[in-house]
Amino acid sequence: MERGLSFLSSVVPKDIFTPEDLNEEQKMLKDTVEKFMKEEVLKREKEIESGNIEVVRDLLKKAGELGIIAIEYPKEYGGLELDKVTALCVNEVMMYNTSFAVSAEAHVTIGSHPIIFFGTEEQKRKYLPDLASAKKIAAYALTEPSAGSDALSAKTTATPIENGKFFLLNGTKQFITNAGFADIFIVFAKVNGKDFTAFIVEREFGVKTGKEEEKMGQKGSSTRQVILEDVKVPAENVLGEIGKGHKVALNTLNLGRMRLGGVSGGAGFLALKKSIEYAKQRKQFGRAIIDFPLIKWKISQMASKSFAAQSAAYRIANAIDKLWLQEGLPQWQAFEEFAVEATILKVGGTEMLWYVVDEAVQIHGGYGYIKEYEVERYYRDERVNRIYEGTNEINRLNIPEMIIRRAMKGRFDFFGLIEKSKKDIEDMQKIKSELSDFVAKEELLALEVAKRLLVIKAGEAFAKFKEEIQNEQEILSAFSDIAIIIFLGESAIARATKHKNTQYGKLYENMAKLFVHSHWLKLIQSFELMAHRIDGDTKIGEKLFNILQKSDIVSISREIADEIKEKI
Repeated sequence: MERGLSFLSSVVPKDIFTPEDLNEEQKMLKDTVEKFMKEEVLKREKEIESGNIEVVRDLLKKAGELGIIAIEYPKEYGGLELDKVTALCVNEVMMYNTSFAVSAEAHVTIGSHPIIFFGTEEQKRKYLPDLASAKKIAAYALTEPSAGSDALSAKTTATPIENGKFFLLNGTKQFITNAGFADIFIVFAKVNGKDFTAFIVEREFGVKTGKEEEKMGQKGSSTRQVILEDVKVPAENVLGEIGKGHKVALNTLNLGRMRLGGVSGGAGFLALKKSIEYAKQRKQFGRAIIDFPLIKWKISQMASKSFAAQSAAYRIANAIDKLWLQEGLPQWQAFEEFAVEATILKVGGTEMLWYVVDEAVQIHGGYGYIKEYEVERYYRDERVNRIYEGTNEINRLNIPEMIIRRAMKGRFDFFGLIEKSKKDIEDMQKIKSELSDFVAKEELLALEVAKRLLVIKAGEAFAKFKEEIQNEQEILSAFSDIAIIIFLGESAIARATKHKNTQYGKLYENMAKLFVHSHWLKLIQSFELMAHRIDGDTKIGEKLFNILQKSDIVSISREIADEIKEKI
């Protein structure tokens, strides 16, 4: 069973969970949600895109009546209490309309899960049934006008009154999804100006909101300021412990990052499907543009990136499910265990999706710039993904910092891993022997070597810069870029290996290979940046360049495009 950070110390398991492993119940639920999206949501898309947030609110209510919203809520509070893999496959389908998907996710993931994770029994009984049925909608109010990435520097205050029976909350929250129609807000404030704390705040307590923000994309979702002016909150609405709001905030964001990155692969395939449909119909110079090699190149790149992101997402979701469903770990601890991987997925997945939707517009040409075509909306809607749930820059810094913190707490033997990695590099045959059953063995071997070099170089960086490593943001970012390529690449190879004897076997293998080869130069550049800064090593790029066996990626690309245009 995979544990957090095990990808750094061991070869990817060949039996990772994949979308092809969904059971009949999960497929039926996915079909139900797809039907709802097509028959209810997409039919009102013009209203949604006009900025009519009440339409989204009404659709959330309908989804609640059908039980779609209740998937992740505990059974004793009116939910279905299904696993995170099921939630992921459903959320992929919701991406048919991003405004609706984001509104639903803000309600379920970051709006309700703080109560599911950290609420008292009384709080759960009071709030979760109405949230599970979408009779009431939740929002998550963390960001402030002057506190974005540095969320713990919040200025919102909570002053105890009436001998501690109530708190008066004062402050302003910025860019809050669902603020226009939310009934319940998870609000973070500092008790007496110092103890960062989470509160469950009802709109009826006196919460005010600003005007709707005029956004680039996701126009149907509600985004407003939340204004707190002497809002009187009962002491029993403290969520978790006073002074422990960071525990609520960060562990909720672990789930949010996994979910945001998780749907990127599925959303990428949706954009790819639209692009293929268009490219089959659009004719230039007497033939469909899908038959031109450069369009095939775009399609194969879009497919390989979406494939890798989706493979990593299902791998993580299932690993988390095993921890809380089989080992009995509290849900929030299961997510915390895979916080690094969730962050990798958030950064890698959202950036893969950005590439895909950009190419989708390009394939559509001038029509991709016209609102009549869905890819225009995909392009606008996607842009914010690299900003919220922590900007990708901040998350790039978080990945190595989380690893360092775990090592310092004794949860991860990083220094032992450094020594193991050095020995493995000296004995390449040992590495090769572990890869005999995999497809794309040469590509996986290259990733395994890169994995060990990453650990070694990270150790050298920590040894040289010590506590000043936090100021070496370029090194930390390069570390994260390498980790992202490794994790997504090996996930793609593992999925291809698992299904090598199916009708998709060759296609999956080709997509996994193309992903690794297409990102190898980026990986080398990141290593060179680290090496130059750490010890001036000018040979590491050359070593890595020769590790990956050269392949005819043009032929691979054409094979992918020819096959996937018939199967997607």
